Amino acid sequence: MSSADHASRNVGTRLLFENDRVRLWEMRLGPGESTERHLHTSDYLFVNLLPAQVTLYPEAGEPETSQAIPGVVEYTEVGGGIVHRLENTGATDHWEILVELKGPSRSQSPQEPETNEGALDPALGPKA
Repeated sequence: MSSADHASRNVGTRLLFENDRVRLWEMRLGPGESTERHLHTSDYLFVNLLPAQVTLYPEAGEPETSQAIPGVVEYTEVGGGIVHRLENTGATDHWEILVELKGPSRSQSPQEPETNEGALDPALGPKA
């Protein structure tokens, strides 16, 4: 039995919508709150809605702290699966919408996330 067998399948704090192709989750964390350790078995993307500081605790490796920037979208191909938890380590609420794409991952192994972060103008949102 792998450690992923004991991880939650709830990748957000509230399931908003599901059909045969997608699951749409809301993720809201107040300062100091964290998700339970969870398993991503589907490729997914999320969009940040509020500015916040968050720390990702991967199953293997060091924690990664970053700034959630409104309008930033991140897409991840999970391969055989990714286990981690997320903590709001800042002083403001964290809010994102996460979409899981049902079905097998496009990749054999987890890939580095793709993001639009460099294409955003912090004052105005996405660059034209």
